[in-house]
Amino acid sequence: MTERSPIEGVEFLLDALDPRPGTSVLAIDTGPASAAVAERVGPRGRVRVASSATRAHEFAQQEKFDRIYALDVPELREDTAAVAALAPLLTDDGQLWVIDDAGPGEDTGTVSMTVSTVLAQAGFAIVDILERGSRIAVWAAVGRPHHG
Repeated sequence: MTERSPIEGVEFLLDALDPRPGTSVLAIDTGPASAAVAERVGPRGRVRVASSATRAHEFAQQEKFDRIYALDVPELREDTAAVAALAPLLTDDGQLWVIDDAGPGEDTGTVSMTVSTVLAQAGFAIVDILERGSRIAVWAAVGRPHHG
């Protein structure tokens, strides 16, 4: 089995997230991808970095974000409460992207279904699922009840 290069992972993240100049982004990420995102959003945008979903809540009282991405964060495969707590950090039309990798013995369908289920249980609506090789990206939006 060949290893996926970190550059391929960053390219997939940038393709999925599509950070435009001026976008505000919260990165739940311990790797170098946030620097590439910061370059894309430019000086009018902002990127904040948290090392875990739990640490992301430090921004809750201060800021809202157009995009939140979580890159290879195992707790987002199982911790519905941690996922639900991200909703107040998003702007009204904000996007949550959970990017993960199918490891040995897993397939992308199983990983995307696991992530999607946790997101749905946390109150998010699944908008899209992207796959590239063993990498998946699930785009979710805060589910809002419709009145009418």
